[in-house]
Amino acid sequence: MVIYMRFDLPSKNYLQVNLQDSELRDLVLILPGGGYEFTSNREAEPVSRVFLEDGYHTAIYYYRESKLIHPEVKDEGLTALKILKNIPRVNRIFVIGFSAGGHLAAMLATSYPKMIQGTILAYPVISADPAISHQGCIHNLLGSNITRRRLDEISLEKQVTKDVAPVFIMHTNDDTSVPIENSLVFIEALKKHDIHVESHFYPEGRHGVSLATKEVAFQDMNPDDFVKQFGYISEWIEHAKSFLKRL
Repeated sequence: MVIYMRFDLPSKNYLQVNLQDSELRDLVLILPGGGYEFTSNREAEPVSRVFLEDGYHTAIYYYRESKLIHPEVKDEGLTALKILKNIPRVNRIFVIGFSAGGHLAAMLATSYPKMIQGTILAYPVISADPAISHQGCIHNLLGSNITRRRLDEISLEKQVTKDVAPVFIMHTNDDTSVPIENSLVFIEALKKHDIHVESHFYPEGRHGVSLATKEVAFQDMNPDDFVKQFGYISEWIEHAKSFLKRL
């Protein structure tokens, strides 16, 4: 029986923690996407269920109830990690992030490497380079205070160190919202620091496919059509779970 807990942060943001049982287990922290504007339901509870079924505790970080900007976003992320670390039944923490949530996941992984033992990124925003960046995310993260220094701080390919834990990345080649080059520059940076990285790229797939199963179909698509078009991508989550088991 899953034990549900909620931790309210000083802002209106909060953590929903789902404990598998009273046993000491690894926890997967889920950071949904949403362009740093909102947190997508399609990348929250359905993802939590997948990892609960695989024997993990989970937590979902609803980090856009209050729209904090950088660096407050990162600071609150550290607070969330500390809360999870202080739960006696939590062993290692892994983080999975989608799109803008992938950016936050990668930011936490590069900033606080001792607190995160593995990271899964699905079509992540990584860079502030205007040639490949998602401008909406950059604006929502930095507000009006956009300087070269702040852009460099949130360009996570520039923040990798040798201490970063292993990373798994999934992306589609024709993603028109967050170009695959975001993943590619991050992989290059990880390789330069000899960080273990596993990547799975798919030729076609609309941004935000989540698990690519019926329950996460886009609202503007029939679920059967969604699976027919994008269902072949759904294998990625099994690869991600296999990745965690090898850490």
